[in-house]
Formats: sequence, C-alpha cells, structure tokens
Amino acid sequence: MPTADQRLDQLEPLFGEMLAKIDETSAKVERVSAQTRRLSNALVQLIEVQTVQSDNIQFLLNKTERLEEGQLLLGQEMQELRQGQQELRQAMDERLDKQEVEMRSVQQQLGDLNTFLREKLK
Repeated sequence: MPTADQRLDQLEPLFGEMLAKIDETSAKVERVSAQTRRLSNALVQLIEVQTVQSDNIQFLLNKTERLEEGQLLLGQEMQELRQGQQELRQAMDERLDKQEVEMRSVQQQLGDLNTFLREKLK
C-alpha cells in the first residue's frame, strides 16, 4: 500500500493539471464576460439610437400629418375662393347684362328724342 507521501506525489500532477485547466477556464470566462459586457453596451447604444430614431420618425410623422391637414384645409379654402370667384363673375355678368340692356334702352330713347327733335325743328 502506498504511503501518504506517495499518494500525494501521485495526486500533485493531477491537482496541477486541474488548477491549470481552472485557470484556463477562468481566463475564457473572463474573455466571454468582457465580450458579453461589450455586446451589452453595444446593444444599449443601439436601443438608445433606435429610441432617438423612433422619436424623430414620430416627430416627422406628426409634422407630415399636420402638413396634410393644412393642405386639405388650403384645398378647401381654395375651392371656396374659386366658388366665390365664380359667383362674383356670374353676378358681374348679370349686372353688366342689365347695364347693357339699360344702355340700349337709353340709346333707343336718345335716338327717339333725336328723331322727335329733328321733326319738330324742321
């Protein structure tokens, strides 16, 4: 049966090998942890950028919506102006037609008066 020193001598290389593997594994864990931290930080930055972009997009969508509403109102107002112009033109045409009829009547009366005066002055 081996003595305690002999057993310790047999176990010592195993412990050394196990400690070396533990050190190696620990180093790998540290590298993976560092990579995980970097990835986590990068993910946080991407989320922050995405949030800012989302806010910017929402701002632009709101502006676009207001512009579309403004364009719709402007279009309605322009339609109302066109309708008002058309009504005004129609009213002016009617008034001009009436004035033209009145002018013809006045011209006819002047012509009749002229004829009457010529006959009286002969």
